Amino acid sequence: MRVVNSLFAFMIVFLMTASAVMAEVTLPVVIASDMVLQRECAAPIWGWANPGEKVTVAFAGQTKTATAGKAGDWKVKLDPMPASAEPRELKVNHLTLKNILVGDIWICSGQSNMEYGYRGDGKKTQSDMVRMFRVPTHIQAGFAQDDTEGSWASFGDGNSRGFSGVGLFFGCKLQKDLEIPIGLIDTSWGGTRIEPWIADEGYALIGKPIKKPDMTAIRKQQQQIITDVEKWTAKAKQRADIGKITPFKASTKLGGKAPNGIYNAMVAPLAPFGVKGAIWYQGESNRGSAYPDYFNKLQALIGGWSKVFDAPQFPFYIVQIAPFTYGGKDHTVLCNNIWAAEYRAAKEIENCGVIPTHDTINGNIKDIHPSDKKPVGERLAAMALNKSYGKDVICSGPVFKSAALKNGKVEVAFDKIDQGLETADGQAPTWFELSTDGKTFVAAEAVIKDSTVIVSSAKVKTPKFVRMGWSEIAIPTLRDKNGWPVFQFSAMPVQ
Repeated sequence: MRVVNSLFAFMIVFLMTASAVMAEVTLPVVIASDMVLQRECAAPIWGWANPGEKVTVAFAGQTKTATAGKAGDWKVKLDPMPASAEPRELKVNHLTLKNILVGDIWICSGQSNMEYGYRGDGKKTQSDMVRMFRVPTHIQAGFAQDDTEGSWASFGDGNSRGFSGVGLFFGCKLQKDLEIPIGLIDTSWGGTRIEPWIADEGYALIGKPIKKPDMTAIRKQQQQIITDVEKWTAKAKQRADIGKITPFKASTKLGGKAPNGIYNAMVAPLAPFGVKGAIWYQGESNRGSAYPDYFNKLQALIGGWSKVFDAPQFPFYIVQIAPFTYGGKDHTVLCNNIWAAEYRAAKEIENCGVIPTHDTINGNIKDIHPSDKKPVGERLAAMALNKSYGKDVICSGPVFKSAALKNGKVEVAFDKIDQGLETADGQAPTWFELSTDGKTFVAAEAVIKDSTVIVSSAKVKTPKFVRMGWSEIAIPTLRDKNGWPVFQFSAMPVQ
């Protein structure tokens, strides 16, 4: 049985141990009143009880039973259910959870741009059909934990509780268009790399298994902590009677550190809660990781989460990292290492996609935290509506198709054009460049011609390569007339 790594938890363990009878059934924090259960799947309900204790779970006319094992663990799976906005009770022995809905659950994760709190648009998006679970603190652990921190809340009360802005705009758009309850789980941490978010199962998928912790040694450490707590409690009570304060000095560092410490404490405790998929906004902190490292890590992250949440299809939608002036002379570092990996993931990983964001930052390449999260969340929602729900909505900007040399100029064609090409400012398209060797590029003139762009430069007589916006400080203006920007592209050969 995994162990919760916090001083508070160990104090509770001590108090429970000291009592004559262990408390009855308990549940992880993710299973609570106001939650949404995943529809159309065998949604797990799990927790802990005295070894051998019978646990009965009742919900929506179903009754499931289990018997707690030797370590106190138990789990049942509910029969698949359709979406329901009817608030119902879920009973687990003596516990009664209220106001439970059935719908779709999406994980919202990443670093600071996902963690960036909701800055709403009044009451337009508030809905009791959108429920929020947020891990409110940054936690790491040396091994996978049983439980974490957090609570469910309804967005209908108008209080976002610091929840992810991207996540809420995403969820509200889904709820409005699908007309079903949407549950959102915000587990994010600013400034983090991708590696600590990856499950053990994910690292195994890419041939980098994580060494298993010595649980015997960890349990021995825990027992020592319990002993220290008992000694401290007895002494503290005696001194408290005469008005004295007794400092607590016991160490609670169990299990040391792990390469995936954040996953252990902020994701693993949520599994195997039934989920639909995930949205991901991270990559700035991995900017210096040479390609294809970030792509490999995305494979591990997605594959690992799919396994631990028992979601074989597991849609995973990525936010392309927005332009920012990171400094230095080479402005293609983010592009070559992160954008290229994100694009490849969208092409090669099943049920994965990426949305562009360079047009959402109001031209400010000096703010790594663009404040307008609504278009980001709603583009993610459009991708989910199209790819996960089969809705006929646009979920991509035009993408590079081909480049051909005609009369000394390069004609660039695109796929996924919806309403036609234009520019955001009505001027000529920006950030097109040409090259003879694919390494040294020069700025070029560009003109829209029907569904193509004609690119030329007096400095490049025989262009062999063309690219657009392949710079971490670039905000190219070419877009579809529906408002979706054209995806940037790296050096593409001219035929």
